[in-house]
Amino acid sequence: MGEVTNNVDPHQAAAAADVAITGEPGKVQTDVEGVFADGEKQGVPVFNVSQSEFYSNMTHGRKRLRLKNGTPGSAYMQQTKYNRPFWMSFKDPNSGEVWTRKVR
Repeated sequence: MGEVTNNVDPHQAAAAADVAITGEPGKVQTDVEGVFADGEKQGVPVFNVSQSEFYSNMTHGRKRLRLKNGTPGSAYMQQTKYNRPFWMSFKDPNSGEVWTRKVR
């Protein structure tokens, strides 16, 4: 049969719902109260980090992940006791490429 619609673009409706939930456009509510991610990939939050944070955490032999204090990524790690997966994202300012990496 036919699809029931209310003549609203689904992408606009999703964007409006996101703004209504978080109060900030482009932010996504995580499973931790009060912590908002910059996006979501495969149902897991994505946090934008600086170039130094992205590459310094790729050092061989590093046992603990280090993020700047006060960032949403560090708040998410602390409140989940370092055992829930998330994505780190970095956009290269020179080439415009976006690099992502899954943590845990």
